Amino acid sequence: MGHFPGVVCPAMTSPAPSIERASADQAALRQRALRFSAIALAIGIVCISFSPVFVKQSEVGPTATAFYRMGFALPALTAWVLIESHGKVQERPTTKRDWWLLVLCGLLFTADLICWHASIRLTNVANATFLGNLGTLVVTVGAWAILRERITAGFAGGMAMALGGVALLMGATAAGHAGGLLGDGIGLLTAVFYGSYLLVVKIARERGLASGLIMLTSGAVSTAGFIIAAWVLGESIIPATMFGWWMLIGIALVTQALGQGLVTVSMRHLPGTVVAVSLLMNPVLSAVFAWGFLGETLSTFQAIGCAVVLAGIAVAQTLNKPGKRP
Repeated sequence: MGHFPGVVCPAMTSPAPSIERASADQAALRQRALRFSAIALAIGIVCISFSPVFVKQSEVGPTATAFYRMGFALPALTAWVLIESHGKVQERPTTKRDWWLLVLCGLLFTADLICWHASIRLTNVANATFLGNLGTLVVTVGAWAILRERITAGFAGGMAMALGGVALLMGATAAGHAGGLLGDGIGLLTAVFYGSYLLVVKIARERGLASGLIMLTSGAVSTAGFIIAAWVLGESIIPATMFGWWMLIGIALVTQALGQGLVTVSMRHLPGTVVAVSLLMNPVLSAVFAWGFLGETLSTFQAIGCAVVLAGIAVAQTLNKPGKRP
């Protein structure tokens, strides 16, 4: 069959080039999203790692500090939600399950911070932070059991190496810190609540709920819980100096609004196992910041422990192959 010059016959064209271009565009967008998520996760971890410094130097009680941490962050989180939700109705909660997930995030975060702030006050920063971050195990196991994310042998090996470094660091710091047993016990309880919180956030993000909305809703729920708990515990609530106020502003804006917010953003595209092992950098950095700002020194064994943790993270991230298990 002939055709007129300048007129393309539909039957003679092939959709293959356009399909290939569309696939290439989607792959490029996916790679950009992964790079952005990785950068957001890295910056978020650095910001979160400053938290023990703020808590240690706070002039109010540990639970009251948590109240200011969330209360001062709420305006920034509200602005984030207003910007993020513009034209994105699909990222708002539409079912009762969505709302319950948001409330559960708030309740778990409340329990997490109450325990962790108390642990920081009762033991050293390294112990409290490393014990609390064992919650990454909860995320990994939960992602495997609930989200059906695959755990490879390479990831398991890297995770085991990282946890070996955690144990070495914890053992070294515990040996020189008498009377911290209660703080260590509360730190372990922190791990349960922290890992559960991260897993629920991951589920909420995968259901399409906006990052800012998750942070704002959980923040509002936890703020109410913190002030009630601080009153019941009889803690001091008002800082005595301007320095005390700056510590509270810092933990709210740097740690909560920016740090936790960026970690939440990263969970949209990164597997829960990758986020979990990356968050093991948090206690390493916190130990370094405690040395730099609080004078809490690291022994040789502690330094070796930090190095082993970093090596384990590198191995796990390199050898893990994200995907769903059968």
